[in-house]
Amino acid sequence: MKEPVCYLSKHPRMEATPEFIERNHLSLSRSTDEILERAEKGWGKSLDFTHEVLGDYLPFDTIKHWYKAEFVEVVANGEKTAREPITSLTDAVQDFLDYMNFAWEKAEDERGISACRSIEKLSTWLWLFGRDDLRRLIDDDELYNPYGAPALIAVCNEMGIVVPESLKAFAQHQGHSTDR
Repeated sequence: MKEPVCYLSKHPRMEATPEFIERNHLSLSRSTDEILERAEKGWGKSLDFTHEVLGDYLPFDTIKHWYKAEFVEVVANGEKTAREPITSLTDAVQDFLDYMNFAWEKAEDERGISACRSIEKLSTWLWLFGRDDLRRLIDDDELYNPYGAPALIAVCNEMGIVVPESLKAFAQHQGHSTDR
């Protein structure tokens, strides 16, 4: 299993298995142009984190204008190596699952901006995987309060991800049904 890209919470780590990927009809079929266009729509907006996910799926030469000139120069002269874009579906899904785990904790800890950011990033992965139906579900404003928990629960239920009882209790305690 690949190293996590974010801090893992108190909840057990989920593994991106071939069965999970197949059952959820996940793919990496978006073109570089599609990914770049979507990432750049939010570039420079104060609370848009789309590029933080999508940048990992783009070649450095495609996004070098996102970086400071000094860094681009260091890469160009070989002092540093630019990272390779993620091309493995399993690695991408593992990043998504690790981030879902992270998002649960942000919701439960009532971390407003972090919870909102988590929803946006997970939505971006769902778009990347070609699951616009789940992207629309996680983006449903009526499922946001409290702290994105109902949206996380709804997506997890659709994907067959076991939701921690603590997250369900948190959402219910805050007055939201988790029976979606």
